[in-house]
Amino acid sequence: MSELDCLVKAALNLADATANLSVEAWSSEFAVSYKPDGSSLTPADLSIEVRWREEIRRQFPTHGILGEEYGSDAGSSAFTWVLDPIDGTRQFGAGLLNYASLISLCRDGLPILGIIDLPIPKARYIAARGQGAVFAGRPIRSSGQVDLAKSVISLANPDSFREKSATGFQSLRSMGRVRVFDGGAPAYGALSRGLIDICLNGDDLDAYDICALCPVVQEAGGTITDWMGHPLSLASSGAIVASASRELHAVVLDKLSPTR
Repeated sequence: MSELDCLVKAALNLADATANLSVEAWSSEFAVSYKPDGSSLTPADLSIEVRWREEIRRQFPTHGILGEEYGSDAGSSAFTWVLDPIDGTRQFGAGLLNYASLISLCRDGLPILGIIDLPIPKARYIAARGQGAVFAGRPIRSSGQVDLAKSVISLANPDSFREKSATGFQSLRSMGRVRVFDGGAPAYGALSRGLIDICLNGDDLDAYDICALCPVVQEAGGTITDWMGHPLSLASSGAIVASASRELHAVVLDKLSPTR
């Protein structure tokens, strides 16, 4: 078994170990609190990340960890785990289903492994560099769509598009064949299996929201960058966009940043 295969197995074990925690929490009575930035927080966010961190430290003591709830622990190796125990806590706390658990591993700052776990439907997107993308145990591919007018477009929460990015949001919200809103990380999974052609997010993302999406989209044949077309990494934050093909991505970037 290669090193990457071992790391994928470890990441899957992390997802398996905590999937039921979020399901049980979602199904029970729980309190939602709010961070200083106004974002939602539940006990499940904290307990899942603690569990993941403990297991990573046990198996990979030299690896770094970056998590949404407990910040960054520097490691002494090239590897950093990037964790978001409940991506979409706002929806989760409102009793909605479009949330995910995100696990990613970066090597030298670049995402090489990503899991978008959907605990309630018990479905999971898995991708590792050079190994393709898998959903529900089967290989998946993006649609390859090249025509913006025929595209299914997923647009994030309108409140996340601020100042300059609000213009880009407005330019896309009237385009495409179908538009859906606030799909979160599951929308990027849907893009990777050909159901959505464009995913657009605004300024409120951090690396733990982004890194797991990259291998899933890329290994399925899609393209994902920031709005200027720059590759995404452990250092990335802010607005991102993914498309089902390179040709479509170039068109979308021109709509978002015409002076690029």
